[in-house]
Amino acid sequence: MAGLLLTLVTVDSPRGLWLLYAVLFVYGAAGTVHDAAESALIATAVDRSLLGDFNGLRMTANEGMKLVAPLAGAGLYAAYGGAGVAVLDAVTFLLATVVYAFLRVREARPEPPAAGRRERAAEGVRHLWSHPVLRPLVTAGGATMLCAGVSGALVYAVVEDLGHSPAYAGVLYAVQGAGSLATGLLSGPALRRFGARNFAAYGIAVLAVAVALRAVPDDPLAWACSAAIGVGLPAVLIATLTAVQRETPAALLGRVTATANTLVFTPNVLGLAAGAALVELLDHRTLLLTLATMLTPTAYLLRSPAPAPR
Repeated sequence: MAGLLLTLVTVDSPRGLWLLYAVLFVYGAAGTVHDAAESALIATAVDRSLLGDFNGLRMTANEGMKLVAPLAGAGLYAAYGGAGVAVLDAVTFLLATVVYAFLRVREARPEPPAAGRRERAAEGVRHLWSHPVLRPLVTAGGATMLCAGVSGALVYAVVEDLGHSPAYAGVLYAVQGAGSLATGLLSGPALRRFGARNFAAYGIAVLAVAVALRAVPDDPLAWACSAAIGVGLPAVLIATLTAVQRETPAALLGRVTATANTLVFTPNVLGLAAGAALVELLDHRTLLLTLATMLTPTAYLLRSPAPAPR
């Protein structure tokens, strides 16, 4: 990724935008592989009783950077242009590589695979689908991210309804990030208190209420809803990831994590596309209330008792 990002210094006109999209595509693919490997590494290095705390701290760090990095990138872009941003981003990847090189971990060498690639990939899918805890969590996570994608596409309609310029969306996203920071810090104790299913269900319930109240054009309420979305949405993601790490054998963890991430995050992309299309056809307040109604049975599904293992 460091090498690919450096190619972006050549983009100086709309004709070079294809390269930007190509690098973004590879960035997304590399992130999927990296997240799967990182999750497997964390599960072997962190005590299982602390996985919720650790994943919450990871979420806090990520969301904290999302609050700082866009401002730094915008300032760097204004001062030095897109090439300066690309070079800085490439340097951060190189620094991360150095940190990984100094990481001391005893990891058993993977056993030579006995089955073909297709069978090995299907094994991760089978584990997720047959597991009485992981299947409802991943299903609920995907459904929640689908609704979150549609809701995210409506944020500019919400801003317009409030009577502000599109730049005001940045304020709402910053408030949402602050809510995510709080959830990340409290997720460990919350998982121990409520369990993964209940923690995710409470997060979806908070998200549903916040999405519904976003239909009311009021500035203080819009801030409160953004903070509540930031609180509720990460709860589902942290609960799902922690459950995958706890309930999956080490030999399957990389494949199961990659599959779970795909099933949870791909609906978010589809939701963004659907929301962008629907907001042109329907009133955004109607869409927000519909999304809140769709989220309610998802939370109820998680609150119901888990089926007994087969």
